[in-house]
Amino acid sequence: MDKTEQLRPLKPDELELLQWMFEHGSDDLRSFLSQIEGIRGARSCMCGCPSIRMDVLESAPLGRDRGETVIGDFGGKTARGELVGVLLFQRAGRLTELEVYSVDGKIEGEAGEFGLPTINSLNLLVWEPLPGHPNVKVPAKSPESGA
Repeated sequence: MDKTEQLRPLKPDELELLQWMFEHGSDDLRSFLSQIEGIRGARSCMCGCPSIRMDVLESAPLGRDRGETVIGDFGGKTARGELVGVLLFQRAGRLTELEVYSVDGKIEGEAGEFGLPTINSLNLLVWEPLPGHPNVKVPAKSPESGA
C-alpha cells in the first residue's frame, strides 16, 4: 500500500461506484452510506489497479461493524471488457479501502493498468459453502454465471 500519495476528494467515477455499491449491497453495507460526505482517497497500490485507500471524516457516523473487514463484494467489467472484482473494506465502522482487482489477469495494454468497472456491468457477488467443505465458499452469483 502506498501511504505517501496525498489524500484527495474522490473522483466522480469512484463516487458513482461507491454509491452503486451502497444501493445494491446489504443493509450492513448501506449503514456506511453517510461516510461518503467529505470522504477522501489516495491510490493504495502500485500494480496498475485503481484501488484506493479511503479516509472518512472523524464526525461521520460509524457503519455497522460485525467484525468482518470485507463489507462489499462485487464483480464487473471495465470499459475495455476486463473482468474485475471490487471489494469494499471497513475497520471499526469506518470505510478504509476500495480494492479493484483483475479476476483472470487478462489486462489489455502493456502498462498493466486498468480502470473501474462500468456501472452497468456490476453484480453483487453472493457466496455459499462448497458442499462437503464447510470452510470453502464458492460464488453463488457472479457476473459470468448469470445466476
